[in-house]
Amino acid sequence: MIDDFRPMELWEPETRRDPHAFYARVRAAGTPVPQYDPAGNRFWIVARHADVLAGLQHPDIGHEVHKHQEPDLSPSPYPPSETERISSRQLIALDPPDHTRLRRLVSTAFTARTVARLEDWIAGVAAELVGHVRRLGRFDAVTDLADPLPVNVIAQLVGVPDEDRARFRDWSATIVSASDHDGSATLAFAAYVDELAARRRAEPRDDLISELVALETQGDALDRDELVAMVQLLLIAGQETTVDVIANALRLLLTHPEQWDDLRADPALASAVVEETLRFRGPVEIVPPRFTFRELDLAGGTIPAFERVGLSLWGANRDPEVFSDPDVFDVHRADVAGHIAFGYGSHFCLGASLGRLEARLMLEAVARELPDLRLADGAPDDVRLHHGGVLPLQVGRA
Repeated sequence: MIDDFRPMELWEPETRRDPHAFYARVRAAGTPVPQYDPAGNRFWIVARHADVLAGLQHPDIGHEVHKHQEPDLSPSPYPPSETERISSRQLIALDPPDHTRLRRLVSTAFTARTVARLEDWIAGVAAELVGHVRRLGRFDAVTDLADPLPVNVIAQLVGVPDEDRARFRDWSATIVSASDHDGSATLAFAAYVDELAARRRAEPRDDLISELVALETQGDALDRDELVAMVQLLLIAGQETTVDVIANALRLLLTHPEQWDDLRADPALASAVVEETLRFRGPVEIVPPRFTFRELDLAGGTIPAFERVGLSLWGANRDPEVFSDPDVFDVHRADVAGHIAFGYGSHFCLGASLGRLEARLMLEAVARELPDLRLADGAPDDVRLHHGGVLPLQVGRA
């Protein structure tokens, strides 16, 4: 029953400690459950696997709700700021046809075949990081191990020179942490992308920036804000997802010692660990807000037009109708392929193949080189990147 839910229950501290119990109740309710976020926005929460899949593919649920409402013809006293313009051109904020066009322009950089060519290089970066933390003895899995890998990989893909990567990492840390309140990091990042694009127009290289600016002469170019937005999204999504998966995979393994023993005995099990981590504790709880373009029926209820829909990937991936013993972390489970941690449909994560590869190679390296790894004092029950997420680990005895 909807009446059994408090209006802001999803954001209450008790629910934040155990959100899966909340989503179990949403699944049992048999209808979308309205919740209000701290800003007062109403979301209709959907958590059954079949219903989330239906919502992800529904033609009348999307991002650009303003295109389906009566236009506001009154003149705006303020033009959109540069940061607002860039944000509005993010792939995750767009629907077809713009989403289709922009995704097509970068999709070749993230095909499974293209990503596979990076495997040896990524494995080398992972090995260096693992060697570094072994020398440290005690370290933070987030800042010392999980975070540097995807930042370097995305920088390599985009074409950021070695001498610029420290700045790239600083901007990344600020933007990804959602602490860029005045937009200064986004503006500095945009200016850098402008500079890098100009360099690649003059001297093209084998990198994504060169490919994108080359389109300017082929009649299929990204405009300036689209280019900045694309690189920024690759940075944020490409970093945050992989860091979350690596850190929480290590936490889960070290709190399930029999499965950690299995991985140490057979590092090839790393792919299965990645997939079960994605299902059990994926990086995205609810997909970026989507809106109904008309009144519609979904998940056993009716959602009014122009309202926010909260499609919960965490709820879907613990649905007992799809997964046996869904609240058990089991790297040997046979039904893990049903998870939708990377979304589904037109907004399926562009970098899924890359994220999986990075996480697998890191876990393989850890299993081979750090067999005596253990949780250090103060290790948390969960690693939440936007809430000062850390994971203190210890190699060998303290």
